[in-house]
Amino acid sequence: MVLESGGWTVYDTMAGILSLVLVSGYLLTPVEHLVVTALDLVFAPLVTVIPFTLFFFGLAGVTGASSTVIRYCLHDHEQLDRLQSRLTELQEALSTAHDGDSAGTQEELSPEHRAFVNSWIATIKLQFRPVVWSLLVTVPVFLWLRWAMIAPTAAAVPVALTVPIVGSVPLSATLIGPIKVWLAWYVGGSVSASVLSRRLLDHVTA
Repeated sequence: MVLESGGWTVYDTMAGILSLVLVSGYLLTPVEHLVVTALDLVFAPLVTVIPFTLFFFGLAGVTGASSTVIRYCLHDHEQLDRLQSRLTELQEALSTAHDGDSAGTQEELSPEHRAFVNSWIATIKLQFRPVVWSLLVTVPVFLWLRWAMIAPTAAAVPVALTVPIVGSVPLSATLIGPIKVWLAWYVGGSVSASVLSRRLLDHVTA
């Protein structure tokens, strides 16, 4: 894949489109219903055999770990460094041309201006590529969790969460401002798994 000229691969583009469709589920009920229905076929049986506190935390951990692994696998440091070096060179050339008074010089550097824009777009795509693939995992899971918290009876999940030391706490209880218990538990599991995954990957590749 040559980002500077061709952008994403066809698979990246398809992942980007699908990610946008999934994200629309936060606003469009039909999309949310489709995603939730599909995931509930898998999650509903698991909820009945795995303690919900553990299941919830594990689900959050899966999203955090998967996002970290995806970023690690798809983040091309060498390509990004080359693009950023190219951007610096082009920016310096454009700055030199801007300081000159010759219209001919400005005209000659117009291709470099286009190259700068193309390289800048390629850099943004390269940085955003892991995010697109991560959304394919995190968005569906979060849509299901949000639905389960709104309609616990339909999702066959308990209305309370057993938190260590604290005990049983209603999932819909408010901690601070708009932050609910279930959201804090999800973020905690996701961040913890992300940190552990990053340390493990650093250790393996060291």
